[in-house]
Amino acid sequence: MNIIFVADIFGVTDEFNHLCRQVSANIEKLLNENHSLDVKYHLIGPYKHGMSKFLCEQAAYQYFIQHVTLAGYVKALEQQVSAISGSKILVGFSAGGSAVWQLCSQSKIDHCSAAFCFYSSQIRHMTQLTPKIPMTLILPSKESHFSVEEMALLLQEKPTVTLDKSEYLHGFMNKLSGNYHPTAYQYYTQNLAELVFELLPKNTTMQINGK
Repeated sequence: MNIIFVADIFGVTDEFNHLCRQVSANIEKLLNENHSLDVKYHLIGPYKHGMSKFLCEQAAYQYFIQHVTLAGYVKALEQQVSAISGSKILVGFSAGGSAVWQLCSQSKIDHCSAAFCFYSSQIRHMTQLTPKIPMTLILPSKESHFSVEEMALLLQEKPTVTLDKSEYLHGFMNKLSGNYHPTAYQYYTQNLAELVFELLPKNTTMQINGK
């Protein structure tokens, strides 16, 4: 089993790495020592050089738009996910989640069983798409540029989509974001671990392997 974390416009930062390791550690705690399944986690970001340092979210956004674009991210994500063999679960954040949404709606990803996407605002421009796999969208309480409620109305009838309306603002899982919220971070790192755990084969355990 592979758990693939897809980063936002900040890329694969130390903070993102810590988030992924926290989720993985929480999954491990849910498994008992009598189980035996090798579960690997993979970190994918929008930048070829991996980690980037931005002074603020606006700087990260401008760099992403100029050098990557969402379409470019989707293409790169498809290549990297397809190169990973075995069963897969995708976890995307912001632009990473929007890329996951588009990829899982327009392409067939072999052995991908589910996806979880946090505050992926660009989905509002792709509500005509329907994911081919079960996908849970964790929505922010509100967005400054559009109505979260209106987007939710367009998505709630899709058979593969589950909506989770949070009480927090866009970026609440990213310690580099001005909207980072420690209570939300603690809750959703545990909640996400529980949701992923339910998708793992029963009577199995986890060996954490970073990529």
